Amino acid sequence: MQKRLIGMNFAIFVQNLISMRLIIVVALFFSFSSSSAQDTIKHYARQVKQASILLDSSAQAVTIDSANSVFGLVEKKSEKIDLLIEDYLENKKYNGYRVQLFSSANRLEAVKAKSKFLKNFADIKSYLVYQAPNYKVRVGDFLDRLEANQQLKVIQEIFPNAFLVKGEIEPKTK
Repeated sequence: MQKRLIGMNFAIFVQNLISMRLIIVVALFFSFSSSSAQDTIKHYARQVKQASILLDSSAQAVTIDSANSVFGLVEKKSEKIDLLIEDYLENKKYNGYRVQLFSSANRLEAVKAKSKFLKNFADIKSYLVYQAPNYKVRVGDFLDRLEANQQLKVIQEIFPNAFLVKGEIEPKTK
């Protein structure tokens, strides 16, 4: 219960901090030479400095430099979050284009077509896709149609019946 109360107080503190910064800027702008404005600014700076809070390691903290200016919120997160993000990005699929070379109900013919392609274009990734009742050989991962069309023209010299298909692709790895 106390952590929830601290979390709500922290959110209110952040909102008040933003308001205080706005008040300080307005006060500086309109009454820079006034000594009462300078006293107000010192008062707010003192409040901000006193309100420097550090929560537990999974929460956020406010950092203040020696000139009493607020850097912002510093996020503390576990390494598990970084691993989850990295795993998500590695397995993410995109919409794009591939070139379809071959389609047949005979798996052996599809494997032969794929191996023929790999002999001629070893640097382009190829896929053997099964969509009942056919096996399809698709190649490449192209984000835009222009790049896919350029590669299609080269591939059609060996596979004249090749054509573009739109679908999920794997992003190119580094």
